[in-house]
Amino acid sequence: MRAELACIGLGLLAPACAHHAPAERAAEPGDPSPPLDALDGGNPGHDADDASDTGKAAEATDAGDADVHAPLGGYPEQLELVDGDDKLGVVSVPLGAREPRPLMIALHGGSEKVEHACAAWREITEAYAFVVCPHGWGGDERRLGWRNAADTTRRISRAVEAAKRTFGAWIQETPTIVLAGFSMGAVQVALVARSQPQTYRRIVIGDSAHKPGSALTFASTWVKGGGERVLFLCTTSGCEPSMRAAAKKVAQEKAKARLNIAPTQKHGLSEPVVQSVRRDWPWLVEGAEGWEGYTAPSVDLPGKTEPYEAQ
Repeated sequence: MRAELACIGLGLLAPACAHHAPAERAAEPGDPSPPLDALDGGNPGHDADDASDTGKAAEATDAGDADVHAPLGGYPEQLELVDGDDKLGVVSVPLGAREPRPLMIALHGGSEKVEHACAAWREITEAYAFVVCPHGWGGDERRLGWRNAADTTRRISRAVEAAKRTFGAWIQETPTIVLAGFSMGAVQVALVARSQPQTYRRIVIGDSAHKPGSALTFASTWVKGGGERVLFLCTTSGCEPSMRAAAKKVAQEKAKARLNIAPTQKHGLSEPVVQSVRRDWPWLVEGAEGWEGYTAPSVDLPGKTEPYEAQ
């Protein structure tokens, strides 16, 4: 599905964005869904189901159930976040939510389209959270990458601010946030988590074996700063030695780690990889702030897991 534009007014809006200007206040739970013609193209997806759910919620409210809110709808599954001409990233929207949902961050791999990465993490998380996927560095959409932790942190902040301006009270404010990344993005996850361990206590480092240094050296600082759980992911056998060693280092520092080995020998967030990570996601977010309502998959999933408990 084509991502729709959400122009965020961090400064003066460009004339081309006037049609997408946000409302005077951010959305709140219980607000009616945005009119379809307010979205570019007028086809946000799942509109029939959303309309049906909205009607049911309205009937329940009329019956006196003040706790029932109209479900979050009227948006596409994935919304593009921009500031003027700057592309900040995309956000996966938890359509159908009736209560505020947590926000998490997912960093795409090098030369990976941010839309593809965000769709994968949406499926991994059962579309429960707002998955904010910042736009990496570079002018070529086919060759985006990441520069350093400081620049990545700035890109994360801008994308998160844009999402919060758009969805307002629908986003549950939590003191900690899940941070995930794949390949080059996973290299940045270790660097950013090391510098902000109190914010990023649950993280995913997905197959950064091509440049494993950050994964092999972040554990001590991260755990001492509040880090709790990390899920390492391998999509090829060549990844396993370095990611296994990184998981053992986390356990030695008295935190919990797992190594998810996907049933594939292809580097990327393919469907078998997504299904494999779904298996370990309940463990990663168990007890995490904002994830109390998350429902784990109820089916058998491929791949295998190696647990590394605190030693």
